[in-house]
Amino acid sequence: MKIGPFRLPALFVLPTIFLSPGMFVTQALAQDTNLFSQAWNNLGPSFFIIFLLMILAGITLIIFNSIAIRRKAFIKDDVIEPIMQEIQNLNIEGAKALCDQYKLPVTSVLKGGLERIQDDELDIESIEKGLDENSGIEMAKPFTWINMLNTIGSIAPMIGLLGTVVGMIGAFAVLTTAGMGGEASKQMAGNIGSALWTTAAGLVVAIPCLVSYFLFKTKFGNIVAEVNQVTGSMVFTLVRAARGGFAEEGEAEEYLEEGEAYEEPPLESA
Repeated sequence: MKIGPFRLPALFVLPTIFLSPGMFVTQALAQDTNLFSQAWNNLGPSFFIIFLLMILAGITLIIFNSIAIRRKAFIKDDVIEPIMQEIQNLNIEGAKALCDQYKLPVTSVLKGGLERIQDDELDIESIEKGLDENSGIEMAKPFTWINMLNTIGSIAPMIGLLGTVVGMIGAFAVLTTAGMGGEASKQMAGNIGSALWTTAAGLVVAIPCLVSYFLFKTKFGNIVAEVNQVTGSMVFTLVRAARGGFAEEGEAEEYLEEGEAYEEPPLESA
């Protein structure tokens, strides 16, 4: 099932709405106070600002990755076909010119392999190494932004846990100094409430970020597999063309006898 670019932000917005700690507190205590005021009062300025920034960062990354992690942003069939046709005709310079003309990750990867062809010598091992090196560089860039979602989703619960510990320390400090009853009980309840709020806020940030991270990671993995398929097709096309496998109909193809050493013929430059 394909997820549209406008559906993924909903994965962050809807859980934030329905899992909002303000919802649970409002239902439990039947309060009519504003959610913003509740969060500010219970989390405190420091934790409130931290979680607000993380929420904004998470929403921004989800929207950005929804736009960036698309097949058309990496591979376009109408771009790959003419490049493969030039390679089939052993027009290496023409293929590199098309790669420069169409700026896509897959064309950058293909050009990295084609640039390993020097002096009309066909070194398959060197070409494959060039493809692998450029594929690693080009595919690492977009995954950095996907991994940022995992970073936020992992840090948010830790910050929530820190707030929980701070709140519980404050509650026990009140119990130690003032004991139970009266104003001391209210202060303890306030500290415990702040501790629970920070835990809930951390989960509200982490859950949609981690869900989005795994969705984008899976989608990106499929795109990387297609890029690798294209590079493999390029190597196959290049070797077959060099061996005369794309000869015109009626023209005999040459094949190697078993045990016969094979020397790559020189390539024709554009």
